[in-house]
Amino acid sequence: MFLLINLPVVTWADGNQWAKYSGNPVIAPTPGAWDADYVAQPRVLFDGMQYRMWYVGSSQKATAIGFANSTDGVAWTKTPGPVLTPGSHDAWDGAFIGLGSVVWDGSQFLMWYVGAGYTSFQTGAVGLATSPDGINWGKYAGNPVLRPSSIDQRLITTPYVIKPAGSPLYNMWYAARRLADPPSSSVLRIIYATSLDGITWDKFATPALSPSNEPSAWDSGSVYAPSVFYDNYSRTFGMWYTGLSQASIVPSIGFATSKDGITFTNSTNNPFLTQTPGAWDSGGVENQDVVLTPTGFSIYYDGISVNAGNKIGFARATQGFAIPEFPASSTVLILTVLVTLIPLIRKRKKS
Repeated sequence: MFLLINLPVVTWADGNQWAKYSGNPVIAPTPGAWDADYVAQPRVLFDGMQYRMWYVGSSQKATAIGFANSTDGVAWTKTPGPVLTPGSHDAWDGAFIGLGSVVWDGSQFLMWYVGAGYTSFQTGAVGLATSPDGINWGKYAGNPVLRPSSIDQRLITTPYVIKPAGSPLYNMWYAARRLADPPSSSVLRIIYATSLDGITWDKFATPALSPSNEPSAWDSGSVYAPSVFYDNYSRTFGMWYTGLSQASIVPSIGFATSKDGITFTNSTNNPFLTQTPGAWDSGGVENQDVVLTPTGFSIYYDGISVNAGNKIGFARATQGFAIPEFPASSTVLILTVLVTLIPLIRKRKKS
């Protein structure tokens, strides 16, 4: 049976035209639970009927990955307990795990996550886990699948993977610190890698995105936490990323585009999303994930405030605006959503 989804016209959001939800945050720490200290790094998939979110939680400095679902993207129900935890004390991911991104490949969920060990991979590496339902995960026996080299030996963090429709390649962007950087350096750049199977990765030596050369720019200190969307109509990669200035510890979210995924150009409207003074995210916004929904784009992100753990909020793109650097056809976008979501929805209806 062919499944028809009635979607409204999809529009793009211009810089600074994201409307934050007035009821934020939508996910907060649960007192006394495994995520009592903070919740962060939301990663969201929407299948046409259900929103699924994976996120990092912490209690007493122990991190794990949790899961929540929602029918409207606003009210979320957490699954009790984490769905992915660090490995044993001597494992490569025994000290820490974090997201990461999640992809549905037509038959299972694939999660790429960052991990670090107490004695090995202390500066981070990327592992792979798979799941039939998004809740029960098995780690790949050959982890980690992306290991440090000279371009990322001082730090690997926030990997994000997509596989555009019709493409044979998995594409990963992640934040890294180079071996050539001074040990005291805090500069992060975004690196690009590709893979045919999601396991063996080829890195590009030149960063896909680096901090601005203008010392006073909002992203002159570091760029990290990429989340990427591929527009089939314009054949353009759109990257939302977090940036820090050289003088400020308050992160904001910007946007960049690329035709090849290798080199990105910043939007002239940056930053797209910033902190709200006096609010729950007054200390900054970061670790965003952008999701295409029937009403347009939604962005889920960490909100930071002084003397409080991170919480997760979201904003929606206002209607009737366009990103000049990222043109798209509403019709093509709707078809893209259908091609991506129908296999998942059919599988869920059969189960």
